[in-house]
Amino acid sequence: MSWHDRDYNNSTGGAQLDFSSGPLSILNWSLPLGTWLGVRVSANFWLLLAVVLDMAYALRTGDWLASLIFVGLTLAALVSHEMGHRILAQWVGGRHDDFVLWPAGGMVQPTSPPQPWPFFLANVGGIGANALLCVLTGWVLHAQFGEPLLLPASFLAAFGAINPVIEPVGHHLLRSSLVMFYYVNLGLVVINLLPYYWFDGGPLLQAILWPFTSLYRAINVTCILGMLLAMPLFILSAATGNLMAMVLWAMLFFASYTKRLALMANGPQEVQDAIAMSATLRDLPAGKRRKLARRRFHWTKLSENRARQDEAKIDAILAKVSRSGLHSLSNSEKRILQRTTDRLKNRDRDLDR
Repeated sequence: MSWHDRDYNNSTGGAQLDFSSGPLSILNWSLPLGTWLGVRVSANFWLLLAVVLDMAYALRTGDWLASLIFVGLTLAALVSHEMGHRILAQWVGGRHDDFVLWPAGGMVQPTSPPQPWPFFLANVGGIGANALLCVLTGWVLHAQFGEPLLLPASFLAAFGAINPVIEPVGHHLLRSSLVMFYYVNLGLVVINLLPYYWFDGGPLLQAILWPFTSLYRAINVTCILGMLLAMPLFILSAATGNLMAMVLWAMLFFASYTKRLALMANGPQEVQDAIAMSATLRDLPAGKRRKLARRRFHWTKLSENRARQDEAKIDAILAKVSRSGLHSLSNSEKRILQRTTDRLKNRDRDLDR
């Protein structure tokens, strides 16, 4: 079960702490922070642990101001990340009403119409927001302070939860704050590019693959690529003696592995049904529901137009197969044939119900 498959939210916006299910239940617990502008916001255990570790840095150095500023800027970057998801999700007719914050962004995925392009936009919003803040902050630092800003040496070096960039404040409060904000946003961009469903990279890779194959295969390939990436990086981390990285890559491998097992157990139709159910608008106020429904209708019409274009070409493609064999088709023609076949299968399943 991935992060996005779990129920992190109760009626107050945070996951309940229930030790009856075992001591590890604390890992899923979230502290409710309230409802802001219709959004339920909570801080997950992992974010609270990161805050404690940042405060431990202050105990060692005595620079409490720098640590407090770093925590505040991290929260600002995380909320900006989630707002990016929310804005683009609503733009495509989806929604994102629960911000369960953890060090890599949010633990609840935005919903969107069940088509590749809206799904991609809803999930890229967080990275886009942090990238914009990173560029703006970097420009101010370079223009005002001549600051040479370096890129991280690795994914983990960029991840503020593991390697926080806490600048001593001294006499340059603004400069130090901008440096910290730059690296926090850069870290969120970099870590969320990893192709795992813990981060935005998993859904984004799924959305990129989706038009070229079925949704089921797109998720399956994303999980396989995640496992293939984790194995050599785990070995590299072991060779360099980086225990923290070893643990992370092992966890990411098993997250992809278990998601793939669940995918294979549920089958293609269960995946389609889950995507459709997650995009429901029924519990929204009537005005907002109509507004999002109009946007969703726009994307649905685009998908239907593409389906009609495919069907207009399918007779010629089938004639070519009959004449010269399947090997004679171009990659574009094979994709059209695959998309049309998948649509017909889904329609037949719906008629059988």
